[in-house]
Amino acid sequence: MAILQALISYLGKSAGKALNAIFGWAVLALFGTTSAKEQTLLSAVVAAAAAWPILLLGVIVPKIALLIVAFVPMGKSVPSFWLRLIWIALAVLVPIVVGSVVAKRGSQETMPEPGWKKFLRGFPVTLALACAFLLMLVVAPILRIATVIRRREIVRIPAVMDKGITALTMAALADTLERHGIALRSAKAPWYQTAPAKILLKIGGRPFAAMASEHVEYRRNPQLELTVLPNETILRGVPVLVGQARALCTEVYGPRPIIQTFDAGARELEWHAKRVWAIYLEQPDAHERSDVLEHRVTELSAQLSRLNLPWDEWQIIYRLLLQVDRAVHGDEPLLEHAQRVEERDMADEKALPAPRNIEKLPARRQGLQTTVPMSVEGMSNRELIGHVIENATQLAKKEIELAKSELRADVKKEVAMVKGLGVAGLCAIWAVSLMLVAIALALGNVIPEWAAALIVAGVVLAVGTVAGLVGWGKRVKKPLEATRRSLKEDALWAKERLA
Repeated sequence: MAILQALISYLGKSAGKALNAIFGWAVLALFGTTSAKEQTLLSAVVAAAAAWPILLLGVIVPKIALLIVAFVPMGKSVPSFWLRLIWIALAVLVPIVVGSVVAKRGSQETMPEPGWKKFLRGFPVTLALACAFLLMLVVAPILRIATVIRRREIVRIPAVMDKGITALTMAALADTLERHGIALRSAKAPWYQTAPAKILLKIGGRPFAAMASEHVEYRRNPQLELTVLPNETILRGVPVLVGQARALCTEVYGPRPIIQTFDAGARELEWHAKRVWAIYLEQPDAHERSDVLEHRVTELSAQLSRLNLPWDEWQIIYRLLLQVDRAVHGDEPLLEHAQRVEERDMADEKALPAPRNIEKLPARRQGLQTTVPMSVEGMSNRELIGHVIENATQLAKKEIELAKSELRADVKKEVAMVKGLGVAGLCAIWAVSLMLVAIALALGNVIPEWAAALIVAGVVLAVGTVAGLVGWGKRVKKPLEATRRSLKEDALWAKERLA
């Protein structure tokens, strides 16, 4: 059960990051920069639009939709007619509220049209957001599972930027990665990365035109995939390369007009920090170690210490201020500096002399030191003991290497078992839960509802027990079997030689 809980938490965290990226970006795309109070209200509006499919489901099957939302089963005495009317009212109210907010807060630059037309746009905007959120809610967990099975890693970096600078940002990232030994080539982006923008543009229309783009900047190599979207940057590949690319993204995005926070207070601090950096880059030589800029960085750091921000937002601002402080002091980015020092050290490194080819058991013949090998029978006691110790040391090293190799193989088998059980259990939770509810409701027509629920719970417990025993039977029963057998043979060999 703990494995299933960890897997569900892992998948939920992945889907949550993907949805948060679209969620915060949608608020910025529709309403622009907002205050903290407005951010909360507008976020609630966008969340209601994202939940619109559930309201439509409530119109068709009112009780099931209520069970999904509130986890409260409704009795048969509650009429479905009145419950359906409530769902219909909510389904109509949400687009009206979205249209009203868009008409009031929508940008005149992106939507230069009468208020009534903006008001009517609430329906396509709601439908577009609902479809995009629903797609990501389904795709993100599946993509995460596929990534884990392939032993890869996927990281989503919130990075809101104008769609006009995505190409420049990708070029800067690709150049930086290539300088660090990671070369990427342009390729066609996967459908699941282009689909959300296409949905928003085709259905939502003009409100998303300023931010969404059907063209996706995508580059890859056999071990790493890089995608730059107007709302986020996606890294997928070998964990080592993903970690290195993630660190370099932080340095590349620092001085550029790219917003990585969604909280109103954090976004304001981020904007001021980037403004300080932009001023420094206008005349680096003149502004190096400027007292005014250093004092401004100190003020922003003090403001950060007083704000109660979400942890992810806080550490983004903290890293940015550290980068700005380093730049103002005339230091190049930390990773670039490390790369330059490493290249310089490699260039200055001198070749070490090769080891001497000397036999360890020399024999003296006629006063001369020779390197011809000697037979065991001709060795002295001292030489024989040294020979045995040397061979025993080499044998121990080989045995340790064998144990490590076999242990890695056993661990891989155990991980494969855990993955299989985890995926099977997750699918079982999704599919069987609805089936069990249906069975319990069906039995409720024959016996009391509490008894029906108890019977179903007993059957589920029995099935789970059997599945757990079967899974436990697949564990490694004899760990390091080959290593133990080899050790016994070596011990027997040693006894025979010393006899």
